[in-house]
Amino acid sequence: MTAIEHQGVANPIKPFSLIFFIEMWERFGYYGMQALIVIYFINHLGFSDTIANITFGSFAAMVYAFISIGGYIGDNILGTKRTMLLGAIVLAIGYALLSYHPQQTIFYALGTIIAGNMLFKANPSSLVSKLYHPEDHRLDGAFTIYYMSINIGAFCSQILCPILQANFGFGAAFLVCSIGLIIAIVSYFIFNSTLKEIGSEADFKPLNHLKLLYIIVILIAMVFLCSWLLKHLLVTNILLGVALIFTFGILFKFIFTSKDTSERNKYIVCFVLIVEAILFYILYQQMPSSLNLFTIRNTDHAILGLTIPGPSFQSLNSFWVVVGGPILALFYTKMGKKGKDFSMPAKFAFGMFLCSLAFLTIPIAIRFFVPGKAIISGNWLVVVYAFQSFGELLISGLGLSMVTKLVPQKVMGFMMGAWFMSSAVAMALGGFVAALASVPKDQISNPMISLHIYSDLFFKLGAGAFIICIIMFAFVPKLKKYMN
Repeated sequence: MTAIEHQGVANPIKPFSLIFFIEMWERFGYYGMQALIVIYFINHLGFSDTIANITFGSFAAMVYAFISIGGYIGDNILGTKRTMLLGAIVLAIGYALLSYHPQQTIFYALGTIIAGNMLFKANPSSLVSKLYHPEDHRLDGAFTIYYMSINIGAFCSQILCPILQANFGFGAAFLVCSIGLIIAIVSYFIFNSTLKEIGSEADFKPLNHLKLLYIIVILIAMVFLCSWLLKHLLVTNILLGVALIFTFGILFKFIFTSKDTSERNKYIVCFVLIVEAILFYILYQQMPSSLNLFTIRNTDHAILGLTIPGPSFQSLNSFWVVVGGPILALFYTKMGKKGKDFSMPAKFAFGMFLCSLAFLTIPIAIRFFVPGKAIISGNWLVVVYAFQSFGELLISGLGLSMVTKLVPQKVMGFMMGAWFMSSAVAMALGGFVAALASVPKDQISNPMISLHIYSDLFFKLGAGAFIICIIMFAFVPKLKKYMN
């Protein structure tokens, strides 16, 4: 009995609801932690802006770098459902460690979160894909709704956790992240019978306890390795660079050795899309780092008269994704009926254009800062996050799907790994870019200094993204031809 035979169930609503619920709480935990971790580095560990941003960039990079390993474990060793559950348990432990005397356990906690994410990340989406036959027209709609679970969880936690931190401290905020995972775990044990018909081939075999023991030993070793790497950032970033060069080397081999012209052209398109995605994720990484610090230090913490903690502004990203997803889906449908649907390279280029507008909006807003206070209205951030989030929907929301559609099945696993590895390197690079706006420790209390530093970085990012989008638009016709 193979995994293929288990694709598609008669009534996917109940199992989908459980997967949706589990994913929502997992993202609740991750984004709640992300909203606060950089400012925690600075305020409680005494890190400079530079070290805080680079450390978080390296952490985010490792969160992405190992996703393919967890997918392999789910598909071939433990089973998709067991791997997802084990990942949730490890994540709950990681956030609990983060809440308990975090000064002593911070790097072990972050290493545990990396290990848990490795096991968890790829497997819920794999289960969703198994609820429907590959040709089922409901599959795209299911993934659209599933993507909403990510952003609902992120929105709620990025509102709640900064409020808890402001009133009860960082420990309470990180603890609620762990509680979110505990809710997901309990839900799985209560309702796991709804998933009995789906899973990878390994899910339908008895659990091999020796293999489970090996996986646990590897996880423990990984926690210590990742905690060590977070303390030795130069080594971490060298390894990420080597991994990216190796990944691109294999992709170039596919391009130059392919004897089929159509196949070779599609590999070229994949390479270009991956490079464009790297540029996007460098910009994306500014939201929890430089943009977050700018919001805390140089923004009036009110939206439409409602005062919220500075880190909670990050929830605007999830808000706009939830709002914008259905709008774009409706737009695509209408354009498709008219035979005018945009190509993927065009969507990527327009997404980069929106990202450039996001960062160019801030220097414009700064021209209207409050004299004597060096702060801008929080309402400007609503616009900034709107541009960035719609750009995300056009690039991040579509890119991996397009890559998997372009390449042959024989290299599908590698290409998905290449996408995640490239995203990981981009996160690390994003940390270095954020560090360019580091405010000296002795000047943090001077908002005019930080206002100037952030304005300079965001203008350069916006201008650079605009130039890149022009280049991307110029190559759209050629890439579109290669795709066809």
